[in-house]
Amino acid sequence: MRRTTIATLLVSLTAALALPAMSAEELRAIAEDGRKVILSPDGKWKFDNRLPTTPSSTSDAASPYQTAVKRFSLNFDTSKWILIPKQDADEYNKRMFRHKSLPIMAMVIADEIPASKETVRGIIISNANSAATSMTILQEQDKEVGGKTIGAIKFAATLKNLEFVFSSHYYGAEDGNIQVMCYSVQSLFHKYERDCQQFTAGLTIK
Repeated sequence: MRRTTIATLLVSLTAALALPAMSAEELRAIAEDGRKVILSPDGKWKFDNRLPTTPSSTSDAASPYQTAVKRFSLNFDTSKWILIPKQDADEYNKRMFRHKSLPIMAMVIADEIPASKETVRGIIISNANSAATSMTILQEQDKEVGGKTIGAIKFAATLKNLEFVFSSHYYGAEDGNIQVMCYSVQSLFHKYERDCQQFTAGLTIK
């Protein structure tokens, strides 16, 4: 089963919770105090004083977000979260989200490949173990969504001496599977965990 690896997610936060690069020459990031900075390839940085831009309106920018599998959707707070515009190189089954004011990001992956809930969990664990130097499961439980039993897992993972925490809701069946994940660096996650929980709790299964 093709899956976005945990390494891909960790890289997106490695440079002070960096947002996707705007060009090959510089990287835009958000510091721990919330100020925006521009990181240059030579290691230098400066504050980004540009006015914020509003993402272009798209048919799937509003809540609920409809995934590639019609039975799965996500209700999210559009006053807090931005659905990042899809790029040509992005996988068809994955979309990324960014919080408007907090240093947390999220993603939704869904496809029609048959997979049990246990299989999806195994993929999450396998990806984390293969990408990180260490991985620790912090909490696991089952929940009910739309009469279906889904899995909920929170784990810590270390990559390049940076510690991250991931919180995910996941589900799998014969007609498709989905993973809804929110994440940030470990030192900040506890401050914004409620927002992450609200995001992942938006999963809807028909």
